Amino acid sequence: MSMKVEDKLKKINIFFFSILSIFLLYSFDYSLGWGMNLMFPNIYFFTFGTGNNGYYPFVWNENGLIENLQVLILLVTIIQLIFLFFFKKIISQALKYFIIINLVGISYIFFEEISWGQHLFNFKSPEIFLDKNSLFYNRQGEFNLHNISNLFNEIPRALILIWCSLSIPILRLINYSKFNNLNFIIEPHKNLIYLSFFILFISFPDLIINKFDLIDNSKLLIFNENGFVKYDTYQLILSILSFNFIRFSELQELLIFYYFLCHTIFLKNALFNKKNNFQKI
Repeated sequence: MSMKVEDKLKKINIFFFSILSIFLLYSFDYSLGWGMNLMFPNIYFFTFGTGNNGYYPFVWNENGLIENLQVLILLVTIIQLIFLFFFKKIISQALKYFIIINLVGISYIFFEEISWGQHLFNFKSPEIFLDKNSLFYNRQGEFNLHNISNLFNEIPRALILIWCSLSIPILRLINYSKFNNLNFIIEPHKNLIYLSFFILFISFPDLIINKFDLIDNSKLLIFNENGFVKYDTYQLILSILSFNFIRFSELQELLIFYYFLCHTIFLKNALFNKKNNFQKI
């Protein structure tokens, strides 16, 4: 990858994670800042906290800022993949099939995220998605499949999470260096592993905490006869580790979709480098 492209990606990463950090800090304050202010008024003296212990709806609600950002990232990724599909030079059959599968899969996710245009054109869902007795009953009344059952939501999410967080570490662990096509597809650039580790880093605590049902929101706030006294330290730590002050699924999806974009950009530039090297020989 050329330094020019690498520098641009570094700037994009800095911008992306700076904005994400602002969202997370503001969301923490929105949900828990009021209590921190009462507990530590001399330290936590500036807060936008509202005292409702909920997540910031403008950012994390359905069709909120994060979901719109997800859609934008998916759209840019699809455009990049379409370009790759028509890039005929020095592409193996395995890579060509991977690009097709990737394009179809990410396009499906994109259209599911916008409920196949429902969020844009505001049309009513068919009755089959609204009838509680229907096999295709949608819990949110939307025209999509991922809110119907685990088969279309949790299972695909788990498989995608494994791909984004574990594929590169597993590849390095088993040392499949002799399979060039596999290496090229999974790890088009060595820096991609840092994003894998980050996704794994934030996903693992949430997985463990929810698996063992460790969070009890009824114990988070401690009161006496005068009202709120403090947060329960153990529950507060669990809430922070599991990002319980936001909709964690939206954060996870945002990072996964950003991984798709970075992987595609790395792959595209790796292919260009291959082409240029080939032409110089």
